[in-house]
Amino acid sequence: MSIGGFEAFEATKQAIDEVMNALKDDEATTIGVYGMGGVGKTTMVKYVGAQAQKSRLFNQVIMAVISQNPDLMKIQETFAELLGFKLEEKTEIGRAIKLKEKIRRGTRILIILDDIWKRIEFSSIGIPSHNELEMTTRRLRVCHSMESHANIHLNILSNEDSWSLFVKEARKSFDKSSNFYVVVSEVARECARLPVALIAVARALRDEGLDGWKEAARRLKASQSPIPEDEGDVFKCIKLSYDYLKYDYSKSFFLLCCLFPEDSNIPIEDLLSYGTGKGMFQDSNMLEAQATTYLVVKALKDSSLLLDARDDGCVKMHDVIRDMALLISLSE
Repeated sequence: MSIGGFEAFEATKQAIDEVMNALKDDEATTIGVYGMGGVGKTTMVKYVGAQAQKSRLFNQVIMAVISQNPDLMKIQETFAELLGFKLEEKTEIGRAIKLKEKIRRGTRILIILDDIWKRIEFSSIGIPSHNELEMTTRRLRVCHSMESHANIHLNILSNEDSWSLFVKEARKSFDKSSNFYVVVSEVARECARLPVALIAVARALRDEGLDGWKEAARRLKASQSPIPEDEGDVFKCIKLSYDYLKYDYSKSFFLLCCLFPEDSNIPIEDLLSYGTGKGMFQDSNMLEAQATTYLVVKALKDSSLLLDARDDGCVKMHDVIRDMALLISLSE
């Protein structure tokens, strides 16, 4: 089902309702949303934030990515920019004090901390205690360590919703009595009901015929899990999307992107420079190389292997896809 253009399947809709109810509860000031990587936590909390502001539950929503190695100065800078002022202080402590004063002077500000991996002190950033806060993490124990008042699990999709998302992204309709349907169903099942995998694989196979889908099913079934727990299925799916990239340029640029720090903006011009340094454009002039780079980046975004960044001229890589890209680069 779709809510205001946001694809909210049953698992997501239930989590949205739980978060919205928690935001309306005056006693629940810190809300944790947890679930495995690639399940859609970031997309969901962005949507919830927009809805909370639209319904005037909050006057303003500000959001920053924390990641595995938090850069407090960068996080503080993000919040200051969203609040419309500039931090002149040179130290983390000085900036935290200034940021805390600014947030306290505001009214009804919802703060979202995305992708937390370990306990982090709100005061070290500049977030006042008892301020309304929402956070996402892959680990429930992080919610406990952050003493969140409500812990909301975003689960993987049901079989029915997985199929709906997969078909939508593949842009195909399949006759249930056909061999094509059987093969496509096998491929969709191998995506383990995880949105990031379903989207990436469906887009990678859009233009393939029956033989291409059969080969994809064979590859997915034969792949071995290189990392523990449920992320092995994700690796198989992302690796398949990588294998189905049509040009070596695309594969090289994809692997170059994983060299940038987690959650960082990736300037496309930097990719051009690194590609040139690797000797990828020996038979092209600079204008041709630049045009090729932008076309490849567009293709990677269309395949859900790269995401748009807030800054112009930049892209980002989903943290799960980046993890997989690092494993692919090591295996090759």
